[in-house]
Amino acid sequence: MKEKIGLLGGTFNPIHTGHLLLAESARDQYKLNKVLFIPTGNNPFKLSQDEISKEDRLKMVELAIASNPYFEIMTYEIDQNGLTYTIDTVNKIKEIYPDSDLYFIAGADLMFEITLWKGASELLKAVSFITTFRPGYSHENLDIRIKELREIYGASIFKLCTTEMAIASSDIRSRIRNGYSIRYLLPETVEKYIYMHQLYATKSRTESKK
Repeated sequence: MKEKIGLLGGTFNPIHTGHLLLAESARDQYKLNKVLFIPTGNNPFKLSQDEISKEDRLKMVELAIASNPYFEIMTYEIDQNGLTYTIDTVNKIKEIYPDSDLYFIAGADLMFEITLWKGASELLKAVSFITTFRPGYSHENLDIRIKELREIYGASIFKLCTTEMAIASSDIRSRIRNGYSIRYLLPETVEKYIYMHQLYATKSRTESKK
């Protein structure tokens, strides 16, 4: 039987509980052997967002997934200097794991954006997709979109049943800038790392000194 590998890409700026629940739910429901977390390097769709170093984003992912033996990091994108594209990353992973089935894990928003990506047609055939609902996307519209992608591109798309969590990295960054608590929105190890390194214009907090 082929090994089944999940792929979860993202800026992870910062990684949060929603990312971890999505990955674990996909692994559990579809019996994946492991999930590769792939921090983006220079994402052509997110060049204007709050910037921190690639090293800090990578370290936070390492801290977040340390306790799960099924989670691993792939640094291919973060090691690149120029813009990074998912299709290139997928082709690289297929070279490393030629005999494995790949499952790209994503939220509903990706299903509506993916045809804008470089090599979208090739990507939709290269891997299977596991998608879950997100606030703001109706179940009916997502079902219609999945049907379209299957019919037009021959895409293999599976729906994931999991708890919907309306957590956004942008909201976490905003809360930090404004001095609000981010406890329970991300792993405690990541929270401590953010305050210790004063990421996202962190204000002085008593919690950071504990």
